[in-house]
Amino acid sequence: MADINKLGYDVVGISTDDIPTLTKFQHDESAPQRFVSDPNGKIATAFGIAGEYKGTTYAGRVTFVIGTDGKILYKLDDDVPQSNVASTLDWLKAHPATKNGS
Repeated sequence: MADINKLGYDVVGISTDDIPTLTKFQHDESAPQRFVSDPNGKIATAFGIAGEYKGTTYAGRVTFVIGTDGKILYKLDDDVPQSNVASTLDWLKAHPATKNGS
């Protein structure tokens, strides 16, 4: 997280889990990022990453880098947390944030 922040980026996790579940996950995993609960899957649907399993909507593990202008600068669909973070960090190092977020 510190490496990402040094490059001028913030991390926000969005999940269809409820707030108590996300709070427990954040505590149990010592996850430093902020989380947003998307229980109805509206955000996941808007980003095209919503899935459904046994009648429950979930969000796929997809990383987006979004500029301050709201444009998606980078997208990575990778379910493996370690490679997801490593690949995203490589991209961020090659594209440090500027005042306009691009």
